[in-house]
Amino acid sequence: MTALPISSLRHPTPDTRHPRVDTRLPNTDSRRQDLELLFLAMFSAIPLYVTQTISMFPLLAFHAAMLAITMRVFFNKGPEVIPAAVMRALAIAYVPFYVVDAALISRSAIAASTHLVLFIAVYQPIESVHSRNTTQRLLTASLIALASIATATHIAILPFIILFGVLLLRQLMQVSHDETEAMTATRMPAPPTSRAAALYVCAAMALGVLFFPFLPRIRNPLLPNMSGAMEKATTGLSDSINLNEPRSIASDATVVSRVWMGPDALPFFTPLRLKGTVYERFTNNTWRQGRYTFVPIDSIEGNARVARPEGFTRRASVQQRFPVGNRLFLPVGTYQVSGAGQVVEGPTRDIYSVWQPHRDNLSYDVAIAHSTTPLHPQRVRVSNYPVTPAVRAMARQIVGNETAPLRRAAAIESYLSTRFRYVPDPAAIGHAMTVDQFLLQERRGHCEYFAAGMVALMTALDVPARIVGGFYGGTLNPLTGYFIIRREDAHAWVEVWDGQTWQTFDPTPAALRPGNAHDGLVRMYAAALSDWVNYFWDRHILTFGLGDQVALASDMIDRVRVAIAAMSAAARRAAQPTFNVNYALLLTALLLAGFAAAVLSRRRQSVFDLLAGHLRKLGIEPGPAMTMEEALVEVRRTQPAAAAALAPLIELYEAERFSASVERGRVRRIRKGLAELRA
Repeated sequence: MTALPISSLRHPTPDTRHPRVDTRLPNTDSRRQDLELLFLAMFSAIPLYVTQTISMFPLLAFHAAMLAITMRVFFNKGPEVIPAAVMRALAIAYVPFYVVDAALISRSAIAASTHLVLFIAVYQPIESVHSRNTTQRLLTASLIALASIATATHIAILPFIILFGVLLLRQLMQVSHDETEAMTATRMPAPPTSRAAALYVCAAMALGVLFFPFLPRIRNPLLPNMSGAMEKATTGLSDSINLNEPRSIASDATVVSRVWMGPDALPFFTPLRLKGTVYERFTNNTWRQGRYTFVPIDSIEGNARVARPEGFTRRASVQQRFPVGNRLFLPVGTYQVSGAGQVVEGPTRDIYSVWQPHRDNLSYDVAIAHSTTPLHPQRVRVSNYPVTPAVRAMARQIVGNETAPLRRAAAIESYLSTRFRYVPDPAAIGHAMTVDQFLLQERRGHCEYFAAGMVALMTALDVPARIVGGFYGGTLNPLTGYFIIRREDAHAWVEVWDGQTWQTFDPTPAALRPGNAHDGLVRMYAAALSDWVNYFWDRHILTFGLGDQVALASDMIDRVRVAIAAMSAAARRAAQPTFNVNYALLLTALLLAGFAAAVLSRRRQSVFDLLAGHLRKLGIEPGPAMTMEEALVEVRRTQPAAAAALAPLIELYEAERFSASVERGRVRRIRKGLAELRA
């Protein structure tokens, strides 16, 4: 057996083919990274509390489990809140549970998938004791954040995106650093991950803002309807007014519409009334919409005429959501709608919708007039409300000897608004009541009862009247100049037929109608700023679609075309006084003179060329290295007489070419002498 050298025993040669390096971080750094990973997973799920993608209980259970794991890691204990073997069994059992969750419990694949990802996020820290799974945990946290971002519609999600991006990038840089140490078997200082991650995220945000208008548009299927749920819907939103059941009104600040109009229109068309529903039929103590079908409105170049204008007119711009189908809530006095697509009249007469797939919101322009008349003659009948003798007597007592329909309506409007008590929430009454009970006994109620009571009294006088539902008032945003109409501005009023058109009356006390609550100045401006920010985020980020991209491109092309046309017109105007007939003739003469001078100068040869040409006629070809003196010697040898005549001219040329003294007329004498020799 061969003995090994002593040196090899003292210093064993390392195996460079398979280095075995302990790449684990020191205990403090490892615990810090684990705590950051746990915090990242918990932070990624915070927006889900607001977006309500899943119910509250799974979120609370998730954060409770993650917090328990975090506390154990913080106190240098293992993350196994639940034994790993039990977690593996739960993971296997979760596969069939996912199907049950999606089909029976959550009844939503999105919610069930979110539950699954949250379970995985709890499972992975416990599993990390047996296998290093940092990248998988980062992926899970990213999936939770994606669910949070995809279901959020408020601008408050933006700081969350930035902070999550910085934290995630920090972790990715740390993972890259650890992998580099493992591959090179070299311990390296940790990079400044926080500063670099913040720089990269800010750069990515800047690029995103720059290219956002040009990215492909795909409607997000996870975005909930921005109008929200309809549980709080009341006047102006429902298709009927059922007085058999106790009524309730819940405050809902969801924005329904924004309306822009010029300062010259404000005194005449405010407070706003957005008309969206008409109730004409009465059945079983319920007011319902009249029977009608959807009738397309003829459109010329995108302008749909819905009525005839009377008196002065103005224009306004509307951006609305759709609380009821594809229903348009138009300002009272609208006679034309532009840019809304195909407009149809329906589901009832004088109410309009858009004939298109449902969208979250729609922007269009309207033309409004002081008063309008129907485009086509209408056959108007008195309401079918069953008038009792007591109600008829009440109506006659209110109007007295007045016979004009509109004056009768004004008398009833004044009577109800001053003699009856308005109740903001009808639930305070405590029971349901009929219209007759409202008029004859209770004498209190909210706007639906006031409107229904007036229609009943007008019916008792054989005057056609109907209930109109929509929104009233709104709040003027002083920073942007638009009116904000919210769901809590829902209202009901009355329209009375005067023989040609419907006239608006509102028996609800003016001071108690929607939009009369006033806040302090600071609070008002803060609310206005918040609404403007949310509107910008809603309109130009969340709902910025292909149509907006086409409009943006078209606008840019138009602006470039207008700029080019303006520059061309300016150039023509600047040049017009200059380019007259006299100037054109003078310029033409100068050009011709210049051309002639150029031709003449080209044709007028130099003295050397003239001498060389004469020598060629004498049979001497002056080369590039031959001087005129050498050429003259050659001429003297062959043609002495010609040389004698040419010698004085060559002498003059040499003096002109090489002499330091300047003598006027030498070139002319040379040319003249050569001309005589040629003659």
